[in-house]
Amino acid sequence: MPAALPYPASPEPPAPGANASRRPLVDLHRHLEGAVRVSTVLELARRERHPLAAADDLRALLVADGRLTGMLAYLDRVDAAAAVFTRAADWTRAAREVVLDAYDEGLDALELRFSPWFIHSRTGLPPAAVIDAVAAGVTEASALTGLPVGLIGILLRDLGPDSALPQLSSVLQRAGQFRAIDLAGNEAGYAARLFAPAYDRAREAGLRLTAHAGEAAGPESVWDAVRHLRAERIGHGVRAAEDPRLMSHLAEHGITLEVALTSNVQTRAAASYAEHPVRTLLRHGVPVTLNTDNPRASGTTLPREYDLAASRGGLTEEDLTAMARHSLAASFL
Repeated sequence: MPAALPYPASPEPPAPGANASRRPLVDLHRHLEGAVRVSTVLELARRERHPLAAADDLRALLVADGRLTGMLAYLDRVDAAAAVFTRAADWTRAAREVVLDAYDEGLDALELRFSPWFIHSRTGLPPAAVIDAVAAGVTEASALTGLPVGLIGILLRDLGPDSALPQLSSVLQRAGQFRAIDLAGNEAGYAARLFAPAYDRAREAGLRLTAHAGEAAGPESVWDAVRHLRAERIGHGVRAAEDPRLMSHLAEHGITLEVALTSNVQTRAAASYAEHPVRTLLRHGVPVTLNTDNPRASGTTLPREYDLAASRGGLTEEDLTAMARHSLAASFL
């Protein structure tokens, strides 16, 4: 461990073994901003004299009631925390703590995604400084724990397609820090096809490709990401279950869905755990993985998601094992 840190050091990590079943625990879809510790958010909010320091019942940070009115309300919970991480060292701390928490959770590998431009918009920090700070925290924690971690750079839909190439440029300037790019934000806003030039450029640069689709919009959103972005994986994609032809296409081409049960219920992408389309997708041969999305905001962990998939989602042990294997096979690490 480095001799001096700009924040208190965490306790030594426990010995591996939290995953008693030894089913591989690989989270392919976890947002940095949605995984930062609540205690750290509140500490920094007090430092910054930010209103979050006085948030009643933490309702600005957590989905306390289990369900929201939709995607935008959920994104508000995820995005709220970023504003108090105003210094580059704060993002080093955030990334370090998120990776340490993932290790304590029993994960075998983690892919962590974030938008440098979103963080810039909330804090004023230059995107390059954000990337360097996050990478430093990840490197430090990964070296301490031995947990493999890959970073995914998010292009934010909400900034519009004209910003896509400039956003990508920030990622490519630090290309050695990233495994892939993603497209995230308000899915019902700009269509995925508008970001195709940026995806073509990222592919040429050797980055892997995933994209949020089929969560707040229907199967056509997934088709858009597959046809125009040539995404190898789809973030969520649960509404692909509404289109048998799309499910066949995903199965035939091995395009993996990054599903997050609790998040999908909270955003109303799925009516409930019991009615979640994950079983339909698996029965059609679609490679489906299980992930946390935003564990701080959603109040979950990956082991809990597997438990819920069995106890409330009706998935069999064979289903859970298949999803764990899909996670290993689809990883960009």
